[in-house]
Amino acid sequence: MKMTHHPFFNPSQSTAFAALAPARDSTFQYRYFRAHGMRAIPRTLIAIGTGSAVLSRLSNNFGEDWATYKPTTPFGVVPILIETSADGKSTIQIAESDAIERYLSRKFGLLGNGTVFEEVLVDTFSNNSQALITQAFVKYLPISDPELRADNKGPLITDNIVPWIMYHEQHLQANGANGHYVGNSVTLADVKTDYLINIIQGITGEELVSEEKTPAIWRVRKELEKIEGVAVWRGSEEYKAISEQNFAFLGFY
Repeated sequence: MKMTHHPFFNPSQSTAFAALAPARDSTFQYRYFRAHGMRAIPRTLIAIGTGSAVLSRLSNNFGEDWATYKPTTPFGVVPILIETSADGKSTIQIAESDAIERYLSRKFGLLGNGTVFEEVLVDTFSNNSQALITQAFVKYLPISDPELRADNKGPLITDNIVPWIMYHEQHLQANGANGHYVGNSVTLADVKTDYLINIIQGITGEELVSEEKTPAIWRVRKELEKIEGVAVWRGSEEYKAISEQNFAFLGFY
């Protein structure tokens, strides 16, 4: 029996990808549950890339219920990013968080200044941050058993959170404590760190990360908040509703 590509992976999409990759006036649908979960990063990347227009160009709705939508996805999971051209003639769909993040970061120039060295640095620190995000979700955040959470909290802090803070604060200080991992521009690495501040404070309060204790890490957040699209997105009622639901499920905003 001849196997066929899943529609997301059909090579016939190459032309649409080539056309949409450099476009800055697309609309996006980010299909994920109404929570930040482990998948908040693409929404922030879109906010950076679309500026003040983010609310009119980003939809977060499934469009179908999950049971109906699940079998249509390549791996039976979300998130899924759908990008549509301004004229509505071209549409692409991307699965898997890392692929979505890399695509959006490349599209919006958030992988450094174009040198291989800076792109590798962005990837390195982004991947290291993602490792901590994953550990937080595996060991602590979604666990409802209070005893298991208590048992896991200490090792998570000692083995994962504290080393991340030390190494990232050191690098950011060495880059001038300007709120960026490379040069003077925002990158995917900055966005990951801003998100991790929420997670770490959800677990430890201000015990480990704060403006006073980790000034270089905190500066990343302050610089990101200056970006127009980020301010618009985070000031929206939709973002606040997602954050409240996230706190109810996972304990962090």
